[in-house]
Amino acid sequence: MGVMESAEPVSRGSLLVRLDVACTAIVVVAGVLGAVSDSLAKVVLTPVSAAAGAVGILAFIWSYFHAIGRSREHEISVSQLYAVAGSVAPKRVKRPLQWSLWVQVGLAIAVMAYGFSRTKPQEFNWAAVIIVVPLFGMGVNGVWVSRYGTFGPRILTARPSRKLRAGRPSPLKKVSESRDAAPSMQQNEPHG
Repeated sequence: MGVMESAEPVSRGSLLVRLDVACTAIVVVAGVLGAVSDSLAKVVLTPVSAAAGAVGILAFIWSYFHAIGRSREHEISVSQLYAVAGSVAPKRVKRPLQWSLWVQVGLAIAVMAYGFSRTKPQEFNWAAVIIVVPLFGMGVNGVWVSRYGTFGPRILTARPSRKLRAGRPSPLKKVSESRDAAPSMQQNEPHG
């Protein structure tokens, strides 16, 4: 039995979950420091928030297109994708992803509100940049769910055939039937 055989396999996507929790902890520290003073908000909170927001936007876009690819075969909803709603992930994955997102949202609102309560009119609230941080949590959730999530099969609704649709009366009047149809519009009637 080799070393590789005795090692327990790494669970799917566990690195993403750990990354989300670790980055949430970093954001909490940066948020508290940014709430303490404007200078720390400029030096610490702004770059951390900007980086988290940028990574979150890229992850959000990537997960969206990956989910579109999977949606050809699976029924995927936006709440499943970005809020990890339903049974798309096991509880050991779902809980940290959801809690990280909720901590990011709560922290962003609290730090921003506290920053606004301290600033005078016409002053810039440096702590407000934290509002982009939840994009990171949504993006990571989307990447994990679009890549590893379990979904039900695609539910396709049958559309009526063209012949059935063609046989239905149109709810729209023809232009020539309208009382206020201009003569210039009536010239198009022979063309359909």
